[in-house]
Amino acid sequence: MKLRYYADAPNYDDHEQIIDLLYTISDKYGITVEIERVNNRYGSIQVFPGDIRENSPEDVYDRDFHYNRTLGSNIDESPSQAFKASGRHVDIDGYVGIIDDGLVWATTHRGDQIGYGPDVDPTDTTLGFLDQAANHGLEAIEEKYMNEDERERTVIEQFLTADVVDGTVHRDVVVGTSQLPDSPAHGVDSSVGEIVTRTVDAIIETDESDWIVQTAKTFEASAFDTALGQVLVRDRLYRLDTGTNTDTTLAIVFNTVPWELDIDAVPATVDQLTAISDGPDVRVFAGRDGEFKEVTE
Repeated sequence: MKLRYYADAPNYDDHEQIIDLLYTISDKYGITVEIERVNNRYGSIQVFPGDIRENSPEDVYDRDFHYNRTLGSNIDESPSQAFKASGRHVDIDGYVGIIDDGLVWATTHRGDQIGYGPDVDPTDTTLGFLDQAANHGLEAIEEKYMNEDERERTVIEQFLTADVVDGTVHRDVVVGTSQLPDSPAHGVDSSVGEIVTRTVDAIIETDESDWIVQTAKTFEASAFDTALGQVLVRDRLYRLDTGTNTDTTLAIVFNTVPWELDIDAVPATVDQLTAISDGPDVRVFAGRDGEFKEVTE
């Protein structure tokens, strides 16, 4: 996933702010950024952390926008309505798009919300969206084109791709089925099933133990507390299903780390918080710059 700025914005101050915000997003979160110059208004760009290309607006529109149903679905209008003046002239300079195997979302208003009125979502403006991304990172970007389930799935997909744990992977495993009442009316999808069972993001079977993996987005206090409780409940249900003597390792995987957090300063405290008397190990991992680092010592 990356951010692409279709440059140069008609307003010079907007152009400069866009470049500054993209630089901040790249520096803070390690997110790839790039510039597609479809209208070179202001000369060379001296400092930028990503690729810079120049192409005609027509060629870029045909490549990224033309008949792009995913884009149209995510911005709630057809690309030709949003990015062709009077339905004919290509008008894409000054906007920023999210690229994830193609253009999946783009801002639909240049600049910021000033002048557009209260009906326009500030994060649908170029500067409003980039400011949100600069403050909240990957979450602010993914929520533009992913639902909650999809955002959670990206965390486990990235963790599994990183090969942190070598074993047989089972995804979206329902645990607690052994505790369901013996009645067809009380299945997994029933109201009783919702209370009794849980879904584990991934179980990884290794030679030493079965890993119970629970994912979360940003490594922060409230998310940590929630994820710790979730993984403990899921581990207990898994043991009830498979036998209480099953060796398990619990893992909480966070997709991002707040840019201001010195992650090297917290392992000792995290160890204390995850120390369960006579219980399984709890391992904590956090993603940064495409890699997952173990937080516990």
